Amino acid sequence: MDQVKIGRFIAKMRKQQKLTQREFADALGISDKTVSKWECGNGMPELSFMQPICRILNISLNELFSGEKLSDADYKKKAEENMMELVKEAEKMKKNIVGGKDLGYVNNVEMSADEAHKANAEFWSTIGSEFLGATALPSWGNFFPSEDKLKLLGDLSGAKVLEIGCGNGRSLKYAADSGAAELWGLDISADQIERTKNFLKSQEVNAELVCSPMEEECGLPTEYFDLVYSVYGIGWTTDLDKTFRHVHSYLKKGGAFVFGWSHPIHKCVSIENGNLIFSNSYFNEEWYRAGMGDKEIMLSNRMLSTYINTLADNGFVIEKLVEEIDREKAMAADNDFGKKALMLPTVFVIKARKM
Repeated sequence: MDQVKIGRFIAKMRKQQKLTQREFADALGISDKTVSKWECGNGMPELSFMQPICRILNISLNELFSGEKLSDADYKKKAEENMMELVKEAEKMKKNIVGGKDLGYVNNVEMSADEAHKANAEFWSTIGSEFLGATALPSWGNFFPSEDKLKLLGDLSGAKVLEIGCGNGRSLKYAADSGAAELWGLDISADQIERTKNFLKSQEVNAELVCSPMEEECGLPTEYFDLVYSVYGIGWTTDLDKTFRHVHSYLKKGGAFVFGWSHPIHKCVSIENGNLIFSNSYFNEEWYRAGMGDKEIMLSNRMLSTYINTLADNGFVIEKLVEEIDREKAMAADNDFGKKALMLPTVFVIKARKM
């Protein structure tokens, strides 16, 4: 579909209704930035907005998809063309999932580290924690056994620890409560760093905090840490190889690296009419741009073998791969996410060591 043409059509019809972008956005319950993005041809409305848009602008779905007003003679022909376009779009915009959250739309894109850093930093600086929820130790993720049970981090008494993607600071507080002697945190969002700083200060916990993408040189000390860990952080990297190379350099010999992320099989399966169906290829490792509320994120799908092989290529020895489920929590959830969790893993956690 020609999203530039559709965007211009939305703008034209909005003006005919004598609505400002703000008034139109308020009627849809979204931000005026999202409306501006549509009208500039930089994105398409989510399917859930299509009918409300048509109602407000007094147009038909077929006219919206066509990007123009249609006569009776053109209507049938355009309807068939639009149906074929929708089938093609469905192939390019398959469902994906991050942290158990269905994404608004998914478009495959060429990877740009700068664009990804900008989009992802803005997401986490604004709505990220509220939209996805903030997972922090002792939790490794939804319906997954806790760190209190798994004990993957080991004895932290007197340890120097670094968290990749320190988020709201709760995991660093957990490490402090577990006896860690020195805390460091790394995050791409300056606002997240500030929130972490304020939280830890309120808890009388000291930590060194660094704002930087994890795959870039950022001045962290090398051969220094006993433990590097990450809870739902590593998957945001634009370069897994560079990230693991840096983590390896930060660790002392014998130091441990423990990280968890959404299980790659989880994004391949959806529930439709009570049945689990494959809706995405496990082998697809393309980059994609996705809708999260009125923000966007950029991520890459990665197979589990990609994480394991990249760790091995950078000098790590894999000690443990955990793909478990807390069945009691999954059964109590009584929703589609819980039903999926009973059939396939939602989270994986890997423990590796620098030898």
